[in-house]
Amino acid sequence: MAIRPLLGSGYVIRGQRPWEAKIFLDDGEQIAEIKKGEDLKSFKLVRNDGHEWILTKNVHGEFRPFSISVLDQNKRKDDVDKEALVIREHLFKYRGKFYMLTNHPEGKHWNEYLSGPRYISRLDKFPYSDLTEIDHHIKHKLRRFRGVQVGEVSGLGIQGHHVKVDKELEDIGLLIAAGSYLIYSTA
Repeated sequence: MAIRPLLGSGYVIRGQRPWEAKIFLDDGEQIAEIKKGEDLKSFKLVRNDGHEWILTKNVHGEFRPFSISVLDQNKRKDDVDKEALVIREHLFKYRGKFYMLTNHPEGKHWNEYLSGPRYISRLDKFPYSDLTEIDHHIKHKLRRFRGVQVGEVSGLGIQGHHVKVDKELEDIGLLIAAGSYLIYSTA
């Protein structure tokens, strides 16, 4: 199966430190920046139009590796669901579907995983219904799930962290880009 080219949005994140990063579209236009949060465990994502999110590694009361919670600061204080995106152990759910960062998609040979970009895949046959079902016994088996490529992630160096997302993730592409950058740059 040949992998089709992505048709969505591309982002590049550059910064000397994770809390001083700027986010650009592929065409070079700066659209947002990442700043220090109010504590040492969080960051602010500020879009050029003033929209703000808090990104924290505290996901549902736990600090977990390869996890981040994105909280929308522009929602009203009485709004119950401020979570715009939760990535837990590389997994996230959006519009009822599961996705995985750094997944090896169907149609790619395993030797291609050793170098080059990492992929974001939609896990169509994922046997769980909620992120909270994933415990420490299950997380080790996650790599065997192969999905459909809907994005790719590459680089964390001087040239920047590059993220491309397909149209189905375009609405949250900025959040995925900032979240993946912080997950992989702040370990």
